[in-house]
Amino acid sequence: MRSTSAAVAMAYTGTVIGAGFASGQEIWQFFSRFGYWGGWGIALACLGFMVIGRLALERGRGGTREFGALLASAYPPWAAAVGEGLTAAFLAIGIVVVVAGGGAALSYFGIAPLAGKLLTLVLVVGIATRGGRAVTAANSAVVPYLILVTLSVALFYPARRQVLPHLPLSSPWALSAVLYVSYNLFTAVMVLLALGPRLPSGRATWRAAGLAAGLLGLLAFAEHSVLLRLPQIGDLPMLAAAHSVHAGLGALFAASLWLALMTTGIGGAFALGQRFGKPRLWWLLLTIFLTPLSFKTLVGLLYPVMGSLAVLLWLPLFITPTRRE
Repeated sequence: MRSTSAAVAMAYTGTVIGAGFASGQEIWQFFSRFGYWGGWGIALACLGFMVIGRLALERGRGGTREFGALLASAYPPWAAAVGEGLTAAFLAIGIVVVVAGGGAALSYFGIAPLAGKLLTLVLVVGIATRGGRAVTAANSAVVPYLILVTLSVALFYPARRQVLPHLPLSSPWALSAVLYVSYNLFTAVMVLLALGPRLPSGRATWRAAGLAAGLLGLLAFAEHSVLLRLPQIGDLPMLAAAHSVHAGLGALFAASLWLALMTTGIGGAFALGQRFGKPRLWWLLLTIFLTPLSFKTLVGLLYPVMGSLAVLLWLPLFITPTRRE
């Protein structure tokens, strides 16, 4: 069944927007800490998301629907096998990160951590097992909410004068933007390969990738504008900003952190389902035993390695020609 470019764009956007993005911590670390140069970094990252996202969708339309096939088209068999095995392992560990974060986010509403983890895990696996249509539907419902809440914080947060560091043009803002795109494409490429066949034409892939890049840019610039006005940057800067505007907005934003985790988890589980089969996704319930590690600890251990491996994911998109109409 075909999907609209907008639905695929929502799935792409939702896969990239995790709790790190929604909380503002990723935007600060990769962009806003460079002051106004961070805005140029966001623009560069959006260009990367559009170009590489379109390439992945086109490869999917051309018949490459699994990450293993993508690796096999560019690397020796042994390297492709190692890369595929490592990727599957890191996707599973990524689910552990999402579940641990889900338990922490739902504890804000008085839900016991273990109950919050189980709820998050069952919903992630349940939606992923229903296939690409369920993934696009879930993101089409969640992403507009994330956009609305983020823009509300950016709009109502009071203007403050902040002294920004006068960084030279030679500061590594561009490199930081490239690393951000690479890190976030770890799961996104696999999701886009699977969703590519749901688009009817090359023009539709451009629309989907362009719309996703635009939405990501809109959210990143909105957070960037708030982060430049914050008197100090804590662990969850956007949540702190939302609370300072109104307690109700803070509660809505806390919910958005859990939903952002959900969209990332659904994308990762969907990619695993494409590789091993949807019925086997229920084995992911066993990952609940790995979640006693804290969300912060898991992110600190896993994400730097994922960012390095991510280059293996999207580099073959440039090596092997995409399908042309």
